[in-house]
Amino acid sequence: MKGRPALPRHYPARRGVAPSVALLALALGLLSGCAGLSERETAPGESASEPQALLSDRTSDAIPLDLRADDVLMQAMGLIGTPYRYGGTTPHRGFDCSGFTSYVFRQSLGLELPRTANDQFLGAGTPVEKSALTAGDLVFFRQGRGRIDHVGIYVGEGRFIHSPSRGGRVRIDALSAPHWTRSYKGAKRVLPSAP
Repeated sequence: MKGRPALPRHYPARRGVAPSVALLALALGLLSGCAGLSERETAPGESASEPQALLSDRTSDAIPLDLRADDVLMQAMGLIGTPYRYGGTTPHRGFDCSGFTSYVFRQSLGLELPRTANDQFLGAGTPVEKSALTAGDLVFFRQGRGRIDHVGIYVGEGRFIHSPSRGGRVRIDALSAPHWTRSYKGAKRVLPSAP
């Protein structure tokens, strides 16, 4: 084997062909196979590097992409495991539920929310039906009597992220869990309309 480069085991050596030539041939074969994947021509004034809609009778009209909800979720997910602390508003001190939602929206979008869960429910955003929830919506609960006393951020697929209670940590829960189903009181969309 001296003087001859060794091929990784998953690349079979071809007799009489140097390994570098065999790899080049393999790469060219793969590239030429990719060239025929799209028969669609680029229309005048259209950039070839822009994502194009799939040509299918199953797709609906394109919806403008709004990455603000992704920014909110990325900020929130980065805080999973942060301890609950009554009155807490920072990752270093811990969060209560509304301190968590306020921090996430302020850090990700520069959006100031009212401080308490009840004030967020009464004064932030527009109401949203449970069946129409989208990522980034605030979901509200009343676990006791009287005012709204808990809030979280909807992440999709029937789940929300929140800072649950004393002794808990920021986590994701299912809206369908019996406790959350019983105490659910509504949702608000606080993301401003897409530009």
